[in-house]
This record gives sequence, structure tokens and C-alpha cells, in this order.
Amino acid sequence: MSTPPAPSVERTPAPRLIVLDLDGTLLDDAGEVSARNAAALLRAEADGARVVIATGRPPRWLEHLRSDIPATIAVCCNGGVVMDLDEGTVIAAYPVDGARLLRAITELRAAGVSFAVATEGLPSVDLTAEQHFPARGDRVVPRASLSELCAGIVVKVLVRPEAGAGPAVVEHFARDYAADFTLTRSTDDGLIEISAAGITKGAVLDGLARQWGIAAERAIAFGDMPNDIEMLRWAGHSVAMGNADDAVKVITTEVAGDHDQSAVGVVLERWF
Repeated sequence: MSTPPAPSVERTPAPRLIVLDLDGTLLDDAGEVSARNAAALLRAEADGARVVIATGRPPRWLEHLRSDIPATIAVCCNGGVVMDLDEGTVIAAYPVDGARLLRAITELRAAGVSFAVATEGLPSVDLTAEQHFPARGDRVVPRASLSELCAGIVVKVLVRPEAGAGPAVVEHFARDYAADFTLTRSTDDGLIEISAAGITKGAVLDGLARQWGIAAERAIAFGDMPNDIEMLRWAGHSVAMGNADDAVKVITTEVAGDHDQSAVGVVLERWF
């Protein structure tokens, strides 16, 4: 008896929801959307699929990409805020408990753990940082005390540990504040990202998809780092980039090519 052929991805129904991480996934090494990726997304949109951005980035880092990504909704700050990109307005926000955050950080510092903190906060989702938090490039970052950072409406916290301090930060939050915060990372440089408890890309996308009447089985998600894991597990078809973290590759439906090889477009061309 001959062995039946394995099911083919190409024979499955076309996705109705396409969820895209940006850095290390949709964007190339230059931080741009390739022509092949952009063309595939436009064909998907023309076919009726909804395209959604799901990123650790704040909204201000999306504007220059708008012309290449046919998305009207963006899940930003790892789920901390949902934006209507056409209107430039906040649809939903999930802030952290500032009092609990201040307490957790104060306890860590009292134990001798060294790190710097920055926050993304509403109403404009801007970065504010402690004086010793390193800035990126030549951008001027407003500075504030820790108590001031924790007093506002915070949708994402960035913790930059000093050398060797990262594990102590993670252990402290996991042991004493697991009911208050979600910790993740989107880079390999030691930066720790903190959201409100239960707030992840996957949890927020699930709520949006339910509002839109789209089942998870009809969603395809693309990602590369641990902050993508919950959304990749949620989607009916999940795609890790070839350059993805090993923890991501082991939980996805498939591993595609690298982000710098238009891998998103290559996969979507099966349907669109």
C-alpha cells in the first residue's frame, strides 16, 4: 500500500488575518519592507485578508512604514497599546500598575541589583527614562526620576540591567510579581521588557480577532523573538524566520527563510 502524500500548506484555505512582527521579521536589515513583501501584502489585502502589525515598537516608530504595509491596526508595545493607524488614535491601552512597579524596582535596588529604567507612556506613547538609561543614537530622551516614571500611565517598561544583573531582575519579578507583570524580550542585548500581567501580543490579538469574527485557525502570524511566542501559539499557522530565536522555532508550524530574504512574502505567495 502506497503512503498517502503529506498535507500541503498550499491546499489550506487562504488566511483571513495576517499578523506581522516587524524587526527581524517583516523588515530587512535596513529596517525597510522589501518590494516582494510589500507586493504580497497588497495582494492579500485585495483578496480580503486583514493585515495587522504586532510589534514591541511604540507607534511613533511605524509612521515611515505606513505606505508599504496595508495595515490599519497596530498592536504596539508588546500589546500595551492598540492603535488605529489611519486615525492616529489609541483604541485600547493596558497600563501597568505603577505603584507595584515602583515597589518591585525599589526592592531590587535595595538588594544591590543595578539597572536603568525607561517607560513608554500615554497619552502620546513617548519614551521617558532615568538619567542613566542609555539613549539610542542622537535622539533626545526626556529624563525623569523613578517615582515620576511610575506615576504616569505606563504601557511598557524597559529595564537595562548592568552586566550580569539580568537574571536577578527576571527572578525577582517572576517570584514576587508574577501576578502583576509580564516579562519578555525582543532583542539579544539584555533588554528586559515589562507589560501588565497577561498582556502579550497573543492575548490582545485574540481579543481583536474575536471582535472581527475571525477564528484563530484562519490567522497566520510571523515572528522571530520570545515576545512573539504567545501570538505564534495562538495563530492557526505560525511562521518563524530562519533567523529566529531557537525558543521561537520550536513552537511554530514552520521555519521560513531569513527576514532579509523576503521570507514573509515568500510564504504568503502560496495563497496570494
